[in-house]
Amino acid sequence: MKHESKDNIKSLNKLLNRRGFFKSMAFLGLVTLSTTPLHAKGSKKQFKYQDSPKNGEICKDCMHFEPKSNTCKVVEGSISPNGWCTLFRKPPQ
Repeated sequence: MKHESKDNIKSLNKLLNRRGFFKSMAFLGLVTLSTTPLHAKGSKKQFKYQDSPKNGEICKDCMHFEPKSNTCKVVEGSISPNGWCTLFRKPPQ
């Protein structure tokens, strides 16, 4: 009888440890998500930004370009309206 009791205690400890582990992981996941920006900007180098147009594509015609501030929604730093990068997309019509 004592042997069964010890086995039950071991099983309960494993269950509690496993349950505690998963609760901790879920909590850490939430903390990580809450401290990471949902949409961080990338670097000019990362997106091969250049200050001149390419194949008729130009920043001022891109859906990501912010003309009032000469910035981009997805590329960090000041952006030339005449520039270009690999993220160029025309706005939806």
